[in-house]
Amino acid sequence: MAWRDIVIIVAEYQRRFLDIWAVLDYYEIIEPRMRFVDTTHKVDPKWMGCFTEDVAIATKVHAAGVPVWLIRDARLVNSNMNIIKVVSFTP
Repeated sequence: MAWRDIVIIVAEYQRRFLDIWAVLDYYEIIEPRMRFVDTTHKVDPKWMGCFTEDVAIATKVHAAGVPVWLIRDARLVNSNMNIIKVVSFTP
């Protein structure tokens, strides 16, 4: 087996392992927390987080302790909203 094939196999294994780990974290930690919206949990910095345009989803996921990036059109942002940094969309 060539070195390139080994590198590809290891990378694929890592990707699948991280996907499985993320699913387990979701079902064991995040999903049970989202059932009880009244309780707010501290944000866990080890998670990458959630990107969404839906305010309801952002609120629910943030309360569960997941970092959230709420994507909004600049025209919908109030002037009194606390914005740390505006970034351009890059596809």
